[in-house]
Amino acid sequence: MVSSERVWTGVLASGLLTVAFLTLGPVLHPAPRVPTVTRVDLPPPRQAQAAAPEYPTTASVQPLISGRVNLNSASLEQLEALPKVGPSLAARIVAGRPYRSLADLDRVKGVGPSTLAALAPLVTF
Repeated sequence: MVSSERVWTGVLASGLLTVAFLTLGPVLHPAPRVPTVTRVDLPPPRQAQAAAPEYPTTASVQPLISGRVNLNSASLEQLEALPKVGPSLAARIVAGRPYRSLADLDRVKGVGPSTLAALAPLVTF
């Protein structure tokens, strides 16, 4: 019987262990993963909001809204003249006073993202 020491000596002398390590080394010990860098473009800068429309006033015609409407002091009729605001939403806006920001207005039932976007350039607090 052949001793294990003689077998290892023969394997090392023949270079079989070196060949086995070179072929199986990458499988047994894969290269470490290197983190990758992902670049994401920033969104374009927000443009300035459009100015509220100014309607001319004459001796016989007084527009309901002209410029920005103050939500804390506007009448029901002035609120109803705003886009996407009907009689019931105008009443809920009056009931929710005072307002300090659009976040306060967002808490009113019936005011969603599209209504906020439509009202943002038209209202003040």
